[in-house]
Amino acid sequence: MNTSFLAAGLLALGLSAPQPPPKPDVQVTAAIPHAAGEPITFDQALGLAARAPAVAGYESAVAAQRKAADAVSSMVANPTLTVQPGAAKDPLTEDWAYMGEATLLQGWNLSGLPGNRQSAVRAEGDQLTAEARAAALSHRLGAAQAWTDLWAAQQSLADGLQEYELAREFSAKMARAAAAAAFTKAEAADAATYAAEAHVTALAAEGEVVDRGFQLAVAMGQPAERPLQAAGPLPAPPAPTRTSWPALLDAAEKLPAVASRNLAADASRAREAEARSAKGWLLGTGVKGTRDYLGTWGAQAVLEVSFPLFDRGEREGAPEAAAAARARGDFEEQRAVAATELARALHEMEHTGEVLAAVETELLPAAEGNVRAREASLSAGDTTVLEVLVARRVWASARQKYTRAKAGHAWARVKVWMLLADATPGGAK
Repeated sequence: MNTSFLAAGLLALGLSAPQPPPKPDVQVTAAIPHAAGEPITFDQALGLAARAPAVAGYESAVAAQRKAADAVSSMVANPTLTVQPGAAKDPLTEDWAYMGEATLLQGWNLSGLPGNRQSAVRAEGDQLTAEARAAALSHRLGAAQAWTDLWAAQQSLADGLQEYELAREFSAKMARAAAAAAFTKAEAADAATYAAEAHVTALAAEGEVVDRGFQLAVAMGQPAERPLQAAGPLPAPPAPTRTSWPALLDAAEKLPAVASRNLAADASRAREAEARSAKGWLLGTGVKGTRDYLGTWGAQAVLEVSFPLFDRGEREGAPEAAAAARARGDFEEQRAVAATELARALHEMEHTGEVLAAVETELLPAAEGNVRAREASLSAGDTTVLEVLVARRVWASARQKYTRAKAGHAWARVKVWMLLADATPGGAK
């Protein structure tokens, strides 16, 4: 086939230059499956995740514990009233007469039980609060990742649908050109294969959008009959400077999931002290009223002391001592793991930024330029249709990588930002 005839055929077909991909920050209506449900912005996803039933349950537990803790009395024992009614026979009159005793006794702990009880209930409240924070952070992180994944899937679907539409039009033109003998049937088959491949890719992307939409609902702990939509732009929280990384890693132990283990150890030690002091020195004070069979009334002071000679609360304190040691070990491990995970998150943020920059400034322009050059060469008769289609495949793959890299970098920044917000006061806003 000579070059002039090929060029004329191309002009007759009206083959246009490749269209640019849709902007990743713009929602494309065609990219949303017809069965999609409610659109959710990133901030809405975090807000709904923070109100998930599991998180609400933790918050209710904290409120219930605080209410009960406020009602704990400083008196560690209730007063005791003992009544001993009876009767006796008067030896002179041989008559039976009533007699009896009534004793009112109040116990006092001399081994610090009131203060230990308050310390234990405060420690338990602090532990519950940390666990509630950890649950909320876990749900927010899950929702943030699910939202960015859904956003990426929707953008990939939009780009895939656009590529399929272009490929289908190109295939139809190639079929007409082959019928007119402007191109070979093999070249028309190459175009048809590419269009079919683009169609399958678009269908797979639509399935991913549906799946990711349901995953977002699951991450937020919300019911959904239809897959949700990610609406709005990607989040762009501030990123910490590299010079601040060492200080941030030192603050990893303040993350709620880590702090809760340390507070669990504190609560167990406080309960151990409470259990031991309950078996400490006890003082009972009271008054006793008496009436004998002659009708004589009397009153006496009552004083009793119990001292820890044999039982010092070892049995009650042993499980709590073991729990404290176990929780302390968990805390040490969780602290090391949290520092490692935070370091990995910081490096991931940096790495995904580098990948995004490489794709955006190197791969994407090069792939687009290659397509334009190949199509220009095709018009001049210096290349084949198959080479153009291969170039378009590379360009389509580059656009997919750009979308995923953009979403991956946004998620990495969000993850670091959210972790620092819970680990360092004022660390992220």
